[in-house]
Amino acid sequence: MSRKKRWYDPGAADSLLLVQHSKDDYESYASLRWKHSRNSPGLLECLLYPLSDGPGLGLLVLFPPVLWLLSLPVFDCIAVLEPLAKSNWALGLLVVPVFIPLMFSFGVVLSYLLAFLGRVLVASALGENDHPHWPELSVEDISEGVARWFWALVMGTVIGGLPALGYWHYLGAVDWPTGVVLGLLLYLAVGFTQLALAASLMHETITAANPVTVVAAVRRIGRSYIVPCAVATVAVLLTVLGVYSLLFHLPKMWMEAVALWAFWVFFLYTGMVVLRMLGLTYYAHAMDLYWFRRRPRWASGSRPGKLYANS
Repeated sequence: MSRKKRWYDPGAADSLLLVQHSKDDYESYASLRWKHSRNSPGLLECLLYPLSDGPGLGLLVLFPPVLWLLSLPVFDCIAVLEPLAKSNWALGLLVVPVFIPLMFSFGVVLSYLLAFLGRVLVASALGENDHPHWPELSVEDISEGVARWFWALVMGTVIGGLPALGYWHYLGAVDWPTGVVLGLLLYLAVGFTQLALAASLMHETITAANPVTVVAAVRRIGRSYIVPCAVATVAVLLTVLGVYSLLFHLPKMWMEAVALWAFWVFFLYTGMVVLRMLGLTYYAHAMDLYWFRRRPRWASGSRPGKLYANS
C-alpha cells in the first residue's frame, strides 16, 4: 500500500533560509525599466528620445503637414511683401482679414503642441522614459499651458533678451568680440527662460517664474546646467536662422514649401530634445530643488510600459 503524500512537514521550518534584501531589491522590473537613473542626461539619449515611442513619432509625422498647410500662405505673403523692409505694410493690412482664420487655426494647433511639449518636460522631470499622453482637447487646460509658456518667454525676454538687444543696438555693427558677447547674453537669456518655464509648469503657477526662484535653482544645479543651456541656445539660434531664411533667402516657391515642412519637423524634434534634457536635469537634482511631489493636475496620465501606443 502506497503512502499518501501529506502537505504538512514538521521539519520544513528548519530548511527555510531567510535572506535580507535592501529596499531597492523590492522595486519591480517595470519601475526599473521605465525610470531613468538620477544622473545628468547624455546628449545622445536625448537626441534619440523623440524617436523612441509612438507619441513622439506621431508628433513628427502627423503635425508638420498641418503646420505647413496653415503657415505656408502666411510665410509666403510676408516673404513677398516684406512689410518691414519694403514698407508695404498698407498692402499687408489688406490681406490680414483673409489670413485671420488661418492664423487662428495655427494658434490652436501650436497651443496644443506646446501643451504636449509641457507634458514631455514633466514626464522627464519625473524620470519617466516613456513619452506622455497627448493632451485632451480641453480649452481650459491648453489655454492655461499657453499662458505659462507666454509668461516664461516674457520673463526671459525682459530679463535676458533686452540686455542683448540693447547691447546690439548700442554697438551697431557686429564683429567677433561683439558676437561673442551677444552669444553669451543669449546663452544666459535662454538658460533663464527654460528654467523659468520649468518652474512655471511644475509649480502650477506663473508666479514661480521669477528671478529669485530661477537663480536659486541655477545655483543648486551648478555646472550640470551648462550643457542643457548650450543645447537650448543652439536650438534657438537654428530656429531663428531657419525663420529668417524662410522669409528672405528662398528664391522659389517650391524651395520655400519643402524648407517649411523640414522646419516644422526640426522645430518639434528639437523641442522634445531640449525639454527632455531639461526635465532629466531636474530629475537628477530633484532632491536639491524639490519643486513638486507629484504630477501636476494639468499633466495627469502617464504611460508606463506602453510602447508605440497612446492609451
